[in-house]
Amino acid sequence: MKKLFVFGILTLLCACSSNPTTNGNTAAGMDLDTAIKEAATQMEIRIPSGTMVALVSVASPSTAFSTQVLARLESAIVDGGKLVVVDRANLDKVREEQGFQLSGEVDDESAKSIGRLLGAGAIVTGTLADLGDVYSLSLKAINIETATVAVSYLTDLTKSTRIETLLATRDGAGIGGTVTTSRPSTATQTQQVAPPSPVYKIGDTGPAGGIVFYDLGFYMDGWRYLEAAPQDFPNKVKFGGARNLTETGIGTGMQNTIRIASDLKNNGETLRAVQVVNVPRHGGYDDWFLPSIDELKELYQNKDDVGGFSTETYWSSSENSVSNAFYMNFSNNLWGYSFKSDAKGVRAIRNLIY
Repeated sequence: MKKLFVFGILTLLCACSSNPTTNGNTAAGMDLDTAIKEAATQMEIRIPSGTMVALVSVASPSTAFSTQVLARLESAIVDGGKLVVVDRANLDKVREEQGFQLSGEVDDESAKSIGRLLGAGAIVTGTLADLGDVYSLSLKAINIETATVAVSYLTDLTKSTRIETLLATRDGAGIGGTVTTSRPSTATQTQQVAPPSPVYKIGDTGPAGGIVFYDLGFYMDGWRYLEAAPQDFPNKVKFGGARNLTETGIGTGMQNTIRIASDLKNNGETLRAVQVVNVPRHGGYDDWFLPSIDELKELYQNKDDVGGFSTETYWSSSENSVSNAFYMNFSNNLWGYSFKSDAKGVRAIRNLIY
C-alpha cells in the first residue's frame, strides 16, 4: 500500500510538471534558452501556420539583453519552420522611423501599428522584471487581425552569469519604466552606438585574414563580429583538463578558453584544444580562442561562407561535466558531449575588437 501511495505522488508530480509554461521552473527559475524554446513552441501551436510574425521589442534595462532574446526567439521560430519571421532589417527601419527602442516598453496599439506597416499577422513583445531571487520574463503574441492575445508566456529565469552580463550595460527603459513613442532626442537617447569602424557582412574577410561568420548587431564590451580562422588546426586533439566551470552562450568562448588554459598549464598538459587555437597565430593575432557551443553552432550555420573544414566533429570550449565537453558534428548539424580524452577537430575564432 505504501509503494502505491509513493507511486501515486510521483505520478501527480510528473503530471503537474508537464505544463509548458512552468516546465523546468524551480525556486531558482529556468535557463534563458529553455524559456525561449518553450515560448517559440507555444507560438507555433497557437498561431496559424504560415503567419508572418514581427518580433517587436522586449522591455528590459539593456539593449544587449533585449537583442539576444529577440535573436534567439527568431532562431527558434525559424527552426520550427511553421511561422515566418519579419526580416530584422525591415523591422529595424520601421522601428527607427516610429521612434521605438528595442529595450523599451511598447504599448499594444503601437506594436500593432508596426505589425501592420510590415504586413505581419502577429506581433510579439515582452518584458523583464526583477523579482529578487529570479527574473520574470513575459512574452506576448497578439493576432493583429482579431486584436486578441494568441500567446501569453510567463516564466522565471535563473540569475545566471550570461543574463547578468547582458544586463550589465543598463541602457534601456529600466524595469518597470516606459519609453514614449515619440522619437528620442539626441541628448536623451541612451541606446548603444557603434564607434566608427569597418562594417562587415557574413562571409567577408576579417582583419586577421579569417572569415566573418557572426554579427551581434551592436557593440558589447568593444566587439560586434566573430571571425573564424581560415582553416582547422592540422590535427585532431584532445580536450583535456577537468574544470566544469565554463559557459555555453555567445560571447563566452574567450573566457572559457582562458580558464581552461590556466588549468591545463597547472596540470602540465600540452597540445589540448584550447592550447592549439593560437598555433599558428593566424594573421599575426594572438587573441584566437576556442568557440563556446553556441558560437560553434553559429559557425556551423555559416560553414559554407567560412570553408576549409576538414573533419566532422569539432570541440567547443563549453564543458558538460568534469569528464565531458560539448562538440558539434559539421556533417549532420548534430551536437552533444563527449569524453575529454577523445580527439576532435579545432577551429579557432576571435572577436573583432575596436
